[in-house]
Amino acid sequence: MSIRSKATVEKLAGGALEKAGIKEAPVPVEEVAVRLGFQVVSRFFDDDNLSGTVFRDAHGDVVIGINTLHSPVRQRFSVAHEIGHALMHLAKGEALIVDPPMRSFFNRDELASLGQDSNEIEANQFAAALLMPAAFVSQEGAEFLSKSSTSTVDALVESLARRFEVSAQAIKFRLVNLGVIEPD
Repeated sequence: MSIRSKATVEKLAGGALEKAGIKEAPVPVEEVAVRLGFQVVSRFFDDDNLSGTVFRDAHGDVVIGINTLHSPVRQRFSVAHEIGHALMHLAKGEALIVDPPMRSFFNRDELASLGQDSNEIEANQFAAALLMPAAFVSQEGAEFLSKSSTSTVDALVESLARRFEVSAQAIKFRLVNLGVIEPD
């Protein structure tokens, strides 16, 4: 299976934000999910390695499950990631495992954890674009730089991570992918 282009994934995330009426950071990701017709359920998962899941319930409704063991910023990213799966993969029935008669799940295997599975790559790209839209990052970054005469990359990363309610690692990766900063 071929992977969608980054531009396609960015456009899909932008469409989700537009449909949800979101115009500034931080993106209320659970609200986006609800406005897209998805249910978000936060629960303690026995498996600490499982951040989230998406499935269709017995009525065919999309349910996003989030692990409450994880930090709030990880939970936000997980909701966005699962929205990406729901929009790009679940609707088309790609890579689903049927667990009759109740529901269908995405199967995470060794490739998923290594970042080599195309569905996982797309869902991660979608999550980044949804939580940290390029236009929002540009606007917030410009505001930060205009207020600080002696700014460092670390200070920019910290400020944007707080503003977007994401991890420093997530915003730094996004800044690299947007060509704003150089990779370490």
